[in-house]
Amino acid sequence: MNKTNLAEKINVKMRKKGSPHLVVIASDPADTHFCNVELRKLKTGAVVGRHFILTSDVQQWRGLYERDGFRQVKGGSND
Repeated sequence: MNKTNLAEKINVKMRKKGSPHLVVIASDPADTHFCNVELRKLKTGAVVGRHFILTSDVQQWRGLYERDGFRQVKGGSND
């Protein structure tokens, strides 16, 4: 089981070839125990889906999107 460093800011951006969406996983500025996951339209930037997750669950959420064909893109960190 991976331990998550709560002091480390999380900023992960993922895209899927042919998809009109961008997935953004970012630390919640109000509480480092949580992260915001947003599904955004690429052309407009409009948020079409949002989740509030525990920081310790980030790897599971990344895996979920990777299994769906999304891959991390530049502009995100925390490989």
